[in-house]
Amino acid sequence: MNIQFQTPHQYLFIHQNVKHLLLLWKKERKRDLYLVEEENDQYNLSYPGETYVETVLEQIEPILLQHLETEEETFTAILGATFHYQDKLIALYYHPTFPDEQLYFFEIQGETLIDLSDEEFPLVLHTFATEFPEYFSSKA
Repeated sequence: MNIQFQTPHQYLFIHQNVKHLLLLWKKERKRDLYLVEEENDQYNLSYPGETYVETVLEQIEPILLQHLETEEETFTAILGATFHYQDKLIALYYHPTFPDEQLYFFEIQGETLIDLSDEEFPLVLHTFATEFPEYFSSKA
């Protein structure tokens, strides 16, 4: 089953080891956040409550969309996950048109993204792949 919402602004991301679905309704200026649980190839959405929603939105809204510049183009990257590596909060971003082709990792300090060193990048990627193997198999 494939479910589509009447908004092009649908974001599935992992935050604090929990999958979330964020729906932004631009016209109505409304935001809906749901917890996503996978069970036997089925996704179950549940509303976590207003306090939880406000807390998560406060944490992720400043970092949800980021303008990234590569050698090829400048584009708006979408937050795919946040997770901890050593004592750092890391964000994974993906290209909206090519979500499976390139992943971008940054350290988050407040609302600022910090580039990872060349030495850290493979270790961060390995940590993410180990903690969230389902991300690579379910990303569409």
